[in-house]
Amino acid sequence: MGNIVDYVAEYGDYSFLERPFSDADSLVIAQFAYLKLEGAVPGPGEAGADVTIGEVAHRKEREAIFADGRFAADNSALFDAMRKSRRFQTMKINYCVNRIDQQEQLQFFAVTCLLEDDSVYLAFRGTDETLVGWKEDFYMACKIPVRSQELSVSYVEAVAERCRGSLILGGHSKGGNLAVYAAMHCKETVRERIRRIYNLDGPGFLPRLRNAGIWRTIEGRVRKIIPHSSLIGMLLEDTDDYTVVESNVIGVLQHNPFSWLIRDGKFVEVKDIYKSRKAVVEILNRWIISVPEDKRADFVDHLFGIIEASEAETLLDFSGNWKTAAKRMAAALHDTDRETRRELWRIGGALLAAGREVAAAHMRNGQSAERRDK
Repeated sequence: MGNIVDYVAEYGDYSFLERPFSDADSLVIAQFAYLKLEGAVPGPGEAGADVTIGEVAHRKEREAIFADGRFAADNSALFDAMRKSRRFQTMKINYCVNRIDQQEQLQFFAVTCLLEDDSVYLAFRGTDETLVGWKEDFYMACKIPVRSQELSVSYVEAVAERCRGSLILGGHSKGGNLAVYAAMHCKETVRERIRRIYNLDGPGFLPRLRNAGIWRTIEGRVRKIIPHSSLIGMLLEDTDDYTVVESNVIGVLQHNPFSWLIRDGKFVEVKDIYKSRKAVVEILNRWIISVPEDKRADFVDHLFGIIEASEAETLLDFSGNWKTAAKRMAAALHDTDRETRRELWRIGGALLAAGREVAAAHMRNGQSAERRDK
């Protein structure tokens, strides 16, 4: 068994004509969208031909491409494997869009990959493990539309005008949600060209959107894949229409695509997510549904305001000194009414528990490294 890097190394000699596009390929390209491609890949309005992965490496400093320190080594290994493979080295890359607006709390990135089988993969970047990123995922589960969802629709329609062939939309985390939203809301003529939509451990949607007739026009083409201990991917997921894959880490660390296991070119599947994780998710989803829609965004602001009182920036920070975090949360909750305080505390506690999973895993990994060094 291996991960997406091993998959590319093992099956990279096969073209997409020889070995058709697979779920694993979708995760490869979704993770590729996390690389800092802006400046190396042309935007929709820029002159110039499509670029290949090899040309990207010559257009931008290597350190700049892998600027995300958390996954720099893994992303570098994936990039090199793709660049050396027959399967991906001829892939044409274009239409790179990167929008960041702090005031709108907007982070939107998308890139298009043209495959040799004439299909076009539109990849949307997800969020990271910061609390700001988690807040964005919560907003997407509580409010429709958010700005990045609107931009995803415009992006799909703009690329569809420029490209022929069948379309594949996909992304990891927030990117998966954007892919599904764009498929639902783009022009009908564009929607008819969409062959598959990949939501890779991304949030679901509010019931009123899932119950709308437009959802039924695409649901047969949606492929939702989540890891064994999914949290973000189970937000507002009220069906069992998803595939669960095994991971080589535990807890919320499984959100990392490099931890998803692949064997014989396919994901290693398990029956369902862990019962303990389902219990946490049910708490979050009950809260989302119970709060009136016009107050959900305010509730998220309040929730993360309480969490930010802990002075943490990531889940690991949040759980690293959980006693201090809990005290600061309790103080920040003092002026809220009893019912709100109870719900905020339950949800904050669920996130704190998730953060402690990350801390425990980091500790175990550190101890394992120490033993290897001895």
